[in-house]
Amino acid sequence: MAELPDLRSHLLPERPSPPRQLFDRPHSYGVTRELDRIKQGWAPPARTPRIRTRDRRRLGPWASFRRWSASRDRGPADLWHRIRCRTGRHDFRGGHVMQLGSRPVFVERRCIWCDAGPSL
Repeated sequence: MAELPDLRSHLLPERPSPPRQLFDRPHSYGVTRELDRIKQGWAPPARTPRIRTRDRRRLGPWASFRRWSASRDRGPADLWHRIRCRTGRHDFRGGHVMQLGSRPVFVERRCIWCDAGPSL
């Protein structure tokens, strides 16, 4: 039968000892520390829920305009794009091949705002 290999454990450095305690009780952090302090009589102050006293609704003409425009499906940005389209500055996208499922499909070049095609 073969002999067991020599592990040479005596050549390894010793494990560091755990940190020493300064006083008679072990170290505690976080929730454990709070629990220890409560047991000692140092109770944390009671936390009360924050109550909102101010009305969160904004007041004024701009606020009413924002509420009005938020309830519409067209906003100031849409107005800007419509003006650009009417002056002939369209935002054309497309003109490339895209894969839909397993077949390639050609995406026609159109304005994304007014669906106008490019003039030749």
